[in-house]
Amino acid sequence: MHWILARQLSSSSSSGSSSIAIGVTASADRFDGSRRSCESGGGRHSTATWEGVPGGGPAAAPSNGGTRACPTRRVQLVRDFIHDSLYHPLEGYFSRRNTSGAGVVGSLQQPLDFASMEGQLQYLQAVREVYRQLQASWLTPVEILQPHYGRAIASCILRRWHEQAAHAAAAGQPELPLLIYEIGGGTGTLAANILDWLRTEHPLAYRRTQYRCVEISPVLAAIQRRRLAEGGHAERFSVWQHDAADLAAWRRADGEAGSGRSSSGGGGSEEGAGQHSFIVMCEVLDNLPHDRVCRSTGSPEWQQTLVAEGDHQQGGGGLFSEVLQPASDPLILRCLQAAQTADSSSDNSSLGTGLALSALRAWRRLLGEAAAEVRWLPTGCLQLLDTLQQARPSHTLIAADFDQLPEVVVGGVGAPLVASTHGGSTHDHGSYLVPRGSADIFFPTDFRLLCTLYREAAAAAAASHRPPASSASSSTGPAAAHAVVTAEHLSTPAFMRQHAPDLSATRTRSGYNPLLQDYTNTAFFVGSCQWQPGFNSDV
Repeated sequence: MHWILARQLSSSSSSGSSSIAIGVTASADRFDGSRRSCESGGGRHSTATWEGVPGGGPAAAPSNGGTRACPTRRVQLVRDFIHDSLYHPLEGYFSRRNTSGAGVVGSLQQPLDFASMEGQLQYLQAVREVYRQLQASWLTPVEILQPHYGRAIASCILRRWHEQAAHAAAAGQPELPLLIYEIGGGTGTLAANILDWLRTEHPLAYRRTQYRCVEISPVLAAIQRRRLAEGGHAERFSVWQHDAADLAAWRRADGEAGSGRSSSGGGGSEEGAGQHSFIVMCEVLDNLPHDRVCRSTGSPEWQQTLVAEGDHQQGGGGLFSEVLQPASDPLILRCLQAAQTADSSSDNSSLGTGLALSALRAWRRLLGEAAAEVRWLPTGCLQLLDTLQQARPSHTLIAADFDQLPEVVVGGVGAPLVASTHGGSTHDHGSYLVPRGSADIFFPTDFRLLCTLYREAAAAAAASHRPPASSASSSTGPAAAHAVVTAEHLSTPAFMRQHAPDLSATRTRSGYNPLLQDYTNTAFFVGSCQWQPGFNSDV
């Protein structure tokens, strides 16, 4: 989520390592011949040990990517540790409220009046005042730039929907519904902005719209339901409260919507995997769980990282330790392969983010790999893309996020910013090994890698639904599954210039325009998957 403005505006902001999380790295094969502290802060350290496990470490990773019980340790992959820290229903970061009672996700009561501002300085002062009033940990671009940011996304969706509707009409097909799914809807601001604009400016499209927020946080789900109902969108909007990466939960929600048993509101017989859907994710990729891998200098062999927690009852105190073992997790291996493909390929669309930023990323990548062979992999993103390919095979995906983060002190390529906010002051932690729910764990998005992962997920879906060679070659057998897949990324200013209905609405009197000139470290991804006959999403 958005820490950048909070850092710029908080005069009392401090950085440095926290002594909350402590640990060391251990390995069955004594990786790199040394132990390495996970924290530079002064705190207690522990050595990872396992009872009854040869070599001092787990013999294998959890087969399902989850936790594996050991006599004195709870061991799990890094992505599972991060998922629990952020999304635990009671104690996760996104279920918390701060000491003032405000949620970590802020929401403006009224949009900012950009036209009345003199320029950038007054704009930044207004944002500082909003932070002071709300006492929220952060505010997203959707919130700060509302409703104009959301209207640009709505315009992008509407343009593509009109194109599809025209093709359907020319083919004599029925009128298409406009199905929108927002993954991680925050406080409902984006949904409200999109639906308000459609209702006012495009009432015919609005009447064809069903908008779903797929929300894992029960706190935010309740806020979304209330806000959209108060805005008069109860018939067009509902919340599906589940993990968006859980395919079984999508199936259950589809079944309830189709039978009219859904208690979330909205819905209709047009819901389901067979229709083309528009999926929106704003500031979601940054909080998806990642995995950590490392290797010794010059070695081609990657090691995956597991997190072990001490047994509270036996005096472990809940201390966290890292454990290394040869990379074997399927998601990790697929992400490593995709990362190598992305690193070795030349993507012309990367020019859209600016040559200076691309050069900076390359330089940072070289420094990171030279200093320590550590890399963070977006396995949670790949898992979500896999699920979306199954749950909504024909879709357009629009995602916006940060492609660069400042002042990251955690080591590794693509490392997260781990930070907490107390009393308006931002505190950085030198490790991701923090107590559950105590800090935001926030990753930069490599949009070139995201394009590769998107195509990989589509290819994996096609492979899983390809009929046997004998039947595929038969004139009477089923046709092989085939998808037309596109994936591109572009800078936020480029996206806004293409899709914002009115760029002048966010222009200050000096000409400074935050919709185009703020959030320069963000970008958009637009991907589309159109399946041809022969694909069965129920397999």
